[in-house]
Amino acid sequence: MILVVLVNYNSTGHTLACVESLRIHTQPGTAYQIIVVDNASAPAERDALQALAAYPEVEVCYSAVNLGFAGGNMLGFRTATATRQPTHVFLLNNDTLLRTDCLTELADLLTTRPEIGLAAPQMFGPEGQWLESYGFFPTLGDKLLGRALCRALGLGYHPPRPARAARQPYPADMVTGAAMFADAKLFARIGGLDEKYFLYCEEEDLAWRMWQAGRQVVVAPTSEFVHLGGRSSQPSFGLLREFYISLAYFLRKNFNPVHAEAVRWLFVVKLVFRARRGRQYLRLAKFLAQGAPMAASIRPTAAGPK
Repeated sequence: MILVVLVNYNSTGHTLACVESLRIHTQPGTAYQIIVVDNASAPAERDALQALAAYPEVEVCYSAVNLGFAGGNMLGFRTATATRQPTHVFLLNNDTLLRTDCLTELADLLTTRPEIGLAAPQMFGPEGQWLESYGFFPTLGDKLLGRALCRALGLGYHPPRPARAARQPYPADMVTGAAMFADAKLFARIGGLDEKYFLYCEEEDLAWRMWQAGRQVVVAPTSEFVHLGGRSSQPSFGLLREFYISLAYFLRKNFNPVHAEAVRWLFVVKLVFRARRGRQYLRLAKFLAQGAPMAASIRPTAAGPK
């Protein structure tokens, strides 16, 4: 059985459309269960989720506080696995629509290739544009040498060229957090998503631990989905600051102290150079230089790190 976890936060319309997309594109022979976690949405949004009661394969659970991306997904995972034993878990953004039978395709991929622990389907934007489903770890080599030289030196995992023409699964440092399909037992064994992240960097952290556990992280280019939130937009200062809080935590957690400090200060310098675009970048540089403490997170107090 495949467990699909959707986190809803004041976006029930997206959630209902995503559930319908899963139902339409998943073949009848594929067993799956959908857990929708409401992350303390407004009353009207929570009430609208009652429409999902018509679907026996969907269960809704409610959180009294906004747990963030990692916390919401882990609440759904724990709720489901208390009574079920899924073979795979699909952490799917609620603002997504499938274009192919991702559940069946990705389950088959991980079953036939057990060396893969985490996979993502190919992502497309709301206008049908091809988007990168992969990313790179913020290592010193990546930030100091650049992607082209790292590729030439064999540092990290780089997509084939051109990536959009690929038809076979290919390894990547990390994959998009909008659609992460994992071996459920391995996901649980390595701790799932780290709930100390409120927003951002959860996917980097999960992929890092997958590689550390000896399993591959790949993009499956023939499985496809649309990310309706895939447009490029300028986040608020608060969200930008939250990104650097998560980044600093990722570095402290996963890199040795010298490596982590070197990368952090490279980001500080980069932000200083960006200051000509706006004073907010200078404020961010100062914040990151001071360590970007997790105590400054926008996380609701009642949902503090566990």
